[in-house]
Amino acid sequence: MKRKLVAGLLAVVLTLGTLTGCGSSEGTKGETAPAAEGSADAAEAETADTAEAENAESASGEREKVVFWYSHTNEEGKAFEETIKAFNESQDKYEVEGLSVMDKQKIIVALAGSEAPDVVEVSNQDIIAYANSGLVESISDMAEADGYDLGSIYAAQALNSNAVGDVVYGVPFASQIIQMFYNKDILEEIGYSEPPKTMEELYEMAEKATEVDADGNITRLGYPLFPLASARQELIYAFGGRWWSEDGQTLTPDDPLILDSLNMNMKFREKYGVEKVQAFVASANTNRYTENDMFFAGKQLFRFDGPWLATMAADWGPDVNYGVALMPGTEANPDLLGSSRYETNSLGIPVVANNKAGAWEFAKFFTNSEATKETLMAIGNLPTTLELYEDPDILGMPNFEVFVEALKTENGVQYPKIADLAKYTSLIEEYLDYVYNGIKTPEEAMSELAEQAKILQ
Repeated sequence: MKRKLVAGLLAVVLTLGTLTGCGSSEGTKGETAPAAEGSADAAEAETADTAEAENAESASGEREKVVFWYSHTNEEGKAFEETIKAFNESQDKYEVEGLSVMDKQKIIVALAGSEAPDVVEVSNQDIIAYANSGLVESISDMAEADGYDLGSIYAAQALNSNAVGDVVYGVPFASQIIQMFYNKDILEEIGYSEPPKTMEELYEMAEKATEVDADGNITRLGYPLFPLASARQELIYAFGGRWWSEDGQTLTPDDPLILDSLNMNMKFREKYGVEKVQAFVASANTNRYTENDMFFAGKQLFRFDGPWLATMAADWGPDVNYGVALMPGTEANPDLLGSSRYETNSLGIPVVANNKAGAWEFAKFFTNSEATKETLMAIGNLPTTLELYEDPDILGMPNFEVFVEALKTENGVQYPKIADLAKYTSLIEEYLDYVYNGIKTPEEAMSELAEQAKILQ
């Protein structure tokens, strides 16, 4: 039975395509490199070897060991180690030992066995999957026993993203959202001094900014059709379209607002030629987050992306004159400003952890202390605590002020907490491809998808 549970959990976690992924989404400061093979094995062996020694150390008055697995490497991993060091120096009861473990399969196997770390840092989607499989402790229960008021410390959407029902299972550490980058020079060239506040305004500007050569090939793109994930999600959310209802259970692919978004999208594609648009987008995605990125090269007016793009622009596009603004709403729904996917990296405490008390103390420190701010700034991630929303150092990070403004709207869109989420997101991708390639109309595709969704759980 345990083997079946682990296999099922792996299928869900490894299929999901999210912002956070292994703590880096479509990048924090870039795609994180895979961990060296065998690193998690080493961690498991070390944990097993020291489990008995831990009790002896505690009894003799020495520090109790807390094993922490985190999903970052390189410079980001160094930032995590600095926070671990700060915790160890802040008290004399616990000694945290950190290890970068990027292999999700090894994490799941460890959590389902007897060699788990005491605390693990993963995405909120992982936390939900682990919680549904009974692998992580209730943070709500730990906080209540400790008199630790989660609601006054962390943003509501941060807690909700780590909750099943009313129970929180992950302590949110860093949040990831998407907002709108735009090329100021192109905007001025086509006669505008401010970015759009509605999708209708954005479309008008996009048409004026798009350029083609003598053969009709697009040489400069106005409409934000890549990165693909943002084009497939934020363009929908900006209209108020949702793939699921507010209850997080009812699937709604035939939402009229989704159709509104798709019809505008197709209007642009058909104006310039579906194949021409697809060719430009394919080339753009091949060069995404490199020195040849279309946005850095001045060939893209609007770009829906995360705060990490600014760091990359400093390295690869120092000459691009850009700004950042809240994601537009629509004329009918102007209050949708800032709508975006919302995800977190979070700390979970395994049910089989050896030192849950130490893990809880470390989780509080890691997510809610002065060291939290230093870590977030080092890895270029956004905060989850309400206090840091007002912190001048956080707001002084490149473009963070706009992203924090978006966080305050609480317009973050979260994935539904359904068992068949991986199947549903795969179906969404399939049917969007039918639309974008001109194979089916938006109405036909979404109607068929709605029928498919009825059999999902």
